[in-house]
Amino acid sequence: MNHTGHNGVIESLLDTDAYKLHMQQAIFHQYPNVEAVAEFHCRSKEDLRPYCQQIKAEIEKISELSFTDDELAYLSTLSFFQADYLAYLKDFKLNAANVFVDDSGDQLSIKITGKWLDVILWEVPLLAIICEVRCSHRYPNASAADAIAQLETKIERFYQNAQQNNIDLSQFALVDFGSRRRFSKAVHHQVVDYLAKNMPEFKGTSNYYLAFTRGLTPVGTQAHEWFQGHQQLSGELADSQQLALNRWLQEYPDSLGIALTDCINMDAFLRDFDLRLSERFDGLRHDSGDPIS
Repeated sequence: MNHTGHNGVIESLLDTDAYKLHMQQAIFHQYPNVEAVAEFHCRSKEDLRPYCQQIKAEIEKISELSFTDDELAYLSTLSFFQADYLAYLKDFKLNAANVFVDDSGDQLSIKITGKWLDVILWEVPLLAIICEVRCSHRYPNASAADAIAQLETKIERFYQNAQQNNIDLSQFALVDFGSRRRFSKAVHHQVVDYLAKNMPEFKGTSNYYLAFTRGLTPVGTQAHEWFQGHQQLSGELADSQQLALNRWLQEYPDSLGIALTDCINMDAFLRDFDLRLSERFDGLRHDSGDPIS
């Protein structure tokens, strides 16, 4: 079924980060039968086991979703998506049988197994579900209006700080990357709507559903997952980055040309990112930490 009348935390398969679909297309063409395993690890000691059954129920709801004709028509307007991949998406569904949720240990355990082609689209909606279910219990009285009030205060302070410190914002651009980290779907949508209306420096979103429904620019190329997958596929860690970069260019020779620098470390990336690659890619993205120090 499509998502007409669907009332889950996730109401559309397009409610995901853009680079997930970009990577899935590359996997569809290059690694359609590769098997993968993904596991959820909570970075704190918070006990998420009380939410197990609700999370399971939301996972089952996702398995009912499929891409709508309007969503596929939107994706077809983006030149880097190929017709065979879009035809594959027309019949694509996430299979809840691939997700194993267990609360019998001392922490919530979630494992996803199957073909990489299928596993890859689980991460973002699953993390969004965990966040929303958890926050609905921890902060039952919090509302999207509360979030917008706090956002207004932070934006006001941001501009005040820039003015007080003579910071030039002419080259500053803000992009939403909140899909997997959001307090809730409602908060995420209202925050993006507010930024699009009130902050000239806001340039787009990583979320394809929001880009589609709000007329925003979708942003994203590939994730660490692409490089981590090639660490297994290459056989030798030292060869993995160049393999990942070259396979990306094979899939996207004239688009999505931003390379991720920090999957191993900056020294390793600079060793592998030779003159030929630097001439083929359009730019770089350093996700975490300081690339210089």
